[in-house]
Amino acid sequence: MAASKRSTAKTVVSLIVLAIAMGFITWLVYIQGTTSIAVHFYYLPILWAGFAFGDYGAIIVSLLAALACGPWMPAEPALGPESPAIEQGLWDIVLRLLVFYVVAIFASRLSFELKRRITEAQTLYQVAHSITSSLRIKQVLDLITDHAMRVMNAKACNIRLLNEENGELELVATAGLNDDYWEKGPVVLEGNVTDRRVLRGHAEQIYDVPADPGFQYPEAAREAGLTSALIVPLATKEETLGLIRVYSKSPHKFTRREINLLTTFAHQASVAIENAELYEDIRQNYYETVRTLTRAIEAKDIETYSHSERVTDLVEKIAQQVGMSDEQRELLQFGSILHDVGKIGLEHTDTATSNGPDQAAEVFYRMHPLIGQSILQPVTFLAPILSVVTHHHECWDGSGFPEGLEGDDIPYEARIVAIADAYDRLIHPHDPAVNHSLSPREALQEIDADAGTKFDPNLVAAFRRVTGQRQSKDQDSSQ
Repeated sequence: MAASKRSTAKTVVSLIVLAIAMGFITWLVYIQGTTSIAVHFYYLPILWAGFAFGDYGAIIVSLLAALACGPWMPAEPALGPESPAIEQGLWDIVLRLLVFYVVAIFASRLSFELKRRITEAQTLYQVAHSITSSLRIKQVLDLITDHAMRVMNAKACNIRLLNEENGELELVATAGLNDDYWEKGPVVLEGNVTDRRVLRGHAEQIYDVPADPGFQYPEAAREAGLTSALIVPLATKEETLGLIRVYSKSPHKFTRREINLLTTFAHQASVAIENAELYEDIRQNYYETVRTLTRAIEAKDIETYSHSERVTDLVEKIAQQVGMSDEQRELLQFGSILHDVGKIGLEHTDTATSNGPDQAAEVFYRMHPLIGQSILQPVTFLAPILSVVTHHHECWDGSGFPEGLEGDDIPYEARIVAIADAYDRLIHPHDPAVNHSLSPREALQEIDADAGTKFDPNLVAAFRRVTGQRQSKDQDSSQ
């Protein structure tokens, strides 16, 4: 709404400025005569109209300027004394109109070209910024296809990556059209001459997609209203990853500028894919490192071995159930695998007697979240998950430790880990004093009973849905 008001105000101001300029210049021409230099001042409002309002604005102002220099203005005869005054005036108007019209169209085209290039530069900057600020490959590729479609005034755009194992071009990002078209079927290289040329590094364009013998789904393209297509490769220095394709709304011969523009988008997509793969390798290496650390801690007690991995698996399913983002789930994965890292400072006998009469062991056991926090605090990239390590033993009613937090004061991620941690302990008890484990159904009943006291009741409901889905799958697989 505010942007619309600003645009309207800008238009009104431009019209007022044009009216004042035209009036002032017409007065000068009336004083100086149509043969004076004052006539050339009309170029200024004509140029301004071309920049501000495009072709129509420039044409209207040029027409007004030509009429303003009509026979009613004092001037020297243009065609000689024998020409009638009316004929001289009309000829003046026609000549001036032609000159002003050429200037107006030139200004309008120049304005359009400048605005287009500014838009392209801004778009490419936004895409480059998204590549450097986000390593979520799906998010970045969706942004690239959307911007490429809009800047090139296309009907649709998609990115496909080559799967060398089955020879298919797998769809990874789209813009325009609906899912029915994109899900029409696999795109294979066998017999697909055009896409194979593109993957060899050549930009290709198809003037009439439905009639092209190399296009795999001509009927689907006709129904979707696709006419022409431009395809360029997504390539790195070492290999070709896939291709990016745009479809025009009407028959179109793509220019060299448009090919270069789409090639730039393709290059940015390739950079984004390389960055994402590099980041995934680094993230996986970090995760495997902390996973190995956790296994080393748990290996001293056969009862706790693989506990953190089972908890992490449950936490991931709960996080998906409650709709957490990819970024949140990734951090939570690190938090859950490391939630008991503080036990590296505990002896086996300390944890075994944590529920017995030995008060010193109990106090030491209650310190393991704080020990874990102190261990991980120097690791900068793990800072967002410290709250999970510190508070996964807090209770909804405030009876937990180490700080006795209550309700929503407990970090959301820590509440998720608390449920998964307790559930796994019921099925795989760590305390030798507990001589039997519960079945998954019995463990779920225990978690249900503690909803609203130990655990967030809303998260318990989500966990119930998760375990219900798992139990159904287990029953199906056993039949």
